[in-house]
Amino acid sequence: MSLQKIAENITPSDFETIETMASQNYAPSDIALALGFDKKSFMHIWRDQNSQIRQFYEKGRLDIELKKTEKLLEKIEEGSITAIQQHDKKSEERRFEDIKQTIFGL
Repeated sequence: MSLQKIAENITPSDFETIETMASQNYAPSDIALALGFDKKSFMHIWRDQNSQIRQFYEKGRLDIELKKTEKLLEKIEEGSITAIQQHDKKSEERRFEDIKQTIFGL
């Protein structure tokens, strides 16, 4: 399916599938196959940061990250040393990514 055909045929249900599969760590290429779209065309649209496909994909990824963080915070409140260490590591990774974005304008 070409770019134009994907744009004409994508449905709200497809956007829900993109969001759900992204939250389950499926790659965009796997989502394209599951939806029956041409992988190359789908990936072309997905690479556009402003496309609806990309927005729903990122929302799915963010939703699962929020759920994971909530569970991690519950474990921290219970006093789990491992959870505290995981949280600290994640904080450092985010800080590093923020610095990279600031420096390189990504």
